[in-house]
Amino acid sequence: MVESLRRHREAALVYGGLGVLVIAITFRAGLVPAIRSGAAWELAIGAVFVVIFAGLVYRGWWPVSAALLPSNLWRVVTYINDGLGQHLELMPFSVTPIPPRPIAFVNAALMAVIVIMLVRSAVAGYSGWRVSRSKDLKESRQLREL
Repeated sequence: MVESLRRHREAALVYGGLGVLVIAITFRAGLVPAIRSGAAWELAIGAVFVVIFAGLVYRGWWPVSAALLPSNLWRVVTYINDGLGQHLELMPFSVTPIPPRPIAFVNAALMAVIVIMLVRSAVAGYSGWRVSRSKDLKESRQLREL
């Protein structure tokens, strides 16, 4: 249990700290396409949600870690492609040629670290849940046998 909680807290600190850093780099380096109006507000709102989700992960809510994996993995892919000069948009799906942005590789690396930490948190939480569930099942069987 203590090991699991440590992994959640590590993941939360990395997610919160690096997540806000990625948002700052994205804003400062101009990695948001010019066609997106209100990008600064979107990034500010994103920073608020990063802090909220980090707080939930810190408290041991491992399903939040698992739920955050797809979007953060997508950001890794997006930043890699931005570094290569191809901006991906998911909704609607489009690939737009842009000038290569090498700073995007820094964001991709930071996001990859976030993904790894979220995986560790989700796996630790899921494993702990499975163990406690199997113990509960054993205890309920033993009570029924009495």
